[in-house]
Amino acid sequence: MRILSILLFFITFSSVTYAETTFKGYLRTGIGLSSDGGDQVCFKLPGASGKYRLGNECENYAELGLDHDLQLGEDDAFSPKLKYHGMLAFVADGDEDAEQYAPAFRNNYVSVSKLISTKTSMAMWVGKRFYGRNDIHINDYFYWDTTGPGMGIENYDLGFSKFSYGFLENNDAEGDSSLTHDIRFSDIELGDGTLTLGLALGQVSNRDETVGENTEGWSVNLLHKKNIFGGDNTLSVQYGSGGLSDPGKRNNPKANSDDTSMRITNQIVFNALSDWSSMWVFIYEDSEVNNASTTWLSLGTRPQYHVTDRTSVAIEYGFDQVKPESETARELHKLTLAAQYAVSRDFWSRLVFQFFVTMASWNSAADFAGVDVDNVFSGQSGLTFGGQVETWW
Repeated sequence: MRILSILLFFITFSSVTYAETTFKGYLRTGIGLSSDGGDQVCFKLPGASGKYRLGNECENYAELGLDHDLQLGEDDAFSPKLKYHGMLAFVADGDEDAEQYAPAFRNNYVSVSKLISTKTSMAMWVGKRFYGRNDIHINDYFYWDTTGPGMGIENYDLGFSKFSYGFLENNDAEGDSSLTHDIRFSDIELGDGTLTLGLALGQVSNRDETVGENTEGWSVNLLHKKNIFGGDNTLSVQYGSGGLSDPGKRNNPKANSDDTSMRITNQIVFNALSDWSSMWVFIYEDSEVNNASTTWLSLGTRPQYHVTDRTSVAIEYGFDQVKPESETARELHKLTLAAQYAVSRDFWSRLVFQFFVTMASWNSAADFAGVDVDNVFSGQSGLTFGGQVETWW
């Protein structure tokens, strides 16, 4: 209601030059079966933060959003631009006709740009929103993502970079607040690419001094991106401590103060040839949580051969290894072959239909940890097949 009140205030007391509404969203949906009978099983290694997606997504998921733009005043005068962002997310198992699921409110915020000058790129925002999201697409891993309720400014031009500050809040059932101060300097020219430098500070505001629920922390995040091979190369280095020992996330007050984590990710999108496109992924994480160390290594690729402007064949291979302290390393290999129908030859071309066969194998340690949690397959390997469609707009 507070956000809608702000929107109504601007509409009532300002001269609206124009208004525009945009419908946007994302969806993926499909069906699948397992070779040993029954519904599709999706393969994810316990302890890994992501899984390789192609032919390996069992849920139906959609995000439906509206952006409403208002231009206040004349273009050559004081003319702030106000935008309302709303988005609901839906997830369902896809088991039957009518499935009842409550939607999640992902975006519900208002931003105002050109507040100081019509030439400035700075914007002010208040509400709940997707914020500072950076992910690796083929395993759906969001390594730098402080999404949620908050307020802040973004893209204030300092000359050498653009400055953004987010004051972010998470609350629990007892009314205690965990705060994250998200500071970012983006668009810093470095070599033949750009650098984003992020510093996050965690703060706790509790109504009591509950032990184990008042941990604060800090993290440093570096991201370098450059154009390469008709696509881009994105490298990130992250380190976090205490409540921010999962760097790139919001402060977790229930973490231990001496928890730490270091993470390196690299992804390359290759779009240089008309007949081939691909993504290549490397992830390494070394964390110490609850006085126990764990490493996670992930390697993956998805090359696509474009037979025509609309049809292609994709192969996705992913390897994950998780090594908990004093335990045998868990390992999972996943391979998918898919025939695709899309709107163009580009790697990011969507809408895309995918008809797939997925094979996976894992070792005894992964089996014990619960890769096949429902014991669908008799051994340490499995095969699934089906079809899926994915799009965004």
